[in-house]
Amino acid sequence: MNIKTKVFKTLSLLILSFFIVSCGSTSSESNEEKGKYVALEKMNIESLEKEIAKREKAVNDDSTGVDAQNAASLMEAYAVYSERFPNRANSADRLFKAGELAMSLNHTPQCIKYFEKVYNDYKDYEKRPYALFLKAFVLENQAMEYDQAKEVYGQFLELYPNHPMADDAQYSVINMGKSLEELIREFERQDSIRAAQEAS
Repeated sequence: MNIKTKVFKTLSLLILSFFIVSCGSTSSESNEEKGKYVALEKMNIESLEKEIAKREKAVNDDSTGVDAQNAASLMEAYAVYSERFPNRANSADRLFKAGELAMSLNHTPQCIKYFEKVYNDYKDYEKRPYALFLKAFVLENQAMEYDQAKEVYGQFLELYPNHPMADDAQYSVINMGKSLEELIREFERQDSIRAAQEAS
């Protein structure tokens, strides 16, 4: 397994585990709400909060892993919440989680849209730099839009040169679009140089 694949898998697992841990709130559905369908766009904030809690519980209670339908349902609820109530304290976080879910579901256009909106609309949000990095990551690895990805990685590196993901961004820019064979040759060359330096 090459380093780029390893980085991608590690990042995906970290995002998924972070998401599952952070969705911990649960809520019981009242008898009145059972069997009653109201479109998310028409719910008041209390009803929407309950619906989100119910969907989070469905995702968290699935012992076989994250079910794609439950995850998509939760993603939709997060997105609607942040769209309808953008000034609420947890709107940015819910939109970021919608982006993570879209990424794990390979819903690439939605994912890019959500991370872009987090970055553009929530200037004080603590995960804002991650939203920019993940937008570039998705452009590179899911959309295969290398020119756009390089541009966004460049923006990330310019704005956040000391960020924990800066090395990953730099690596991606240098190695973007290279074939597996090219990457293996590059790693072998670097190993040879390192071995020669250590021997001298």
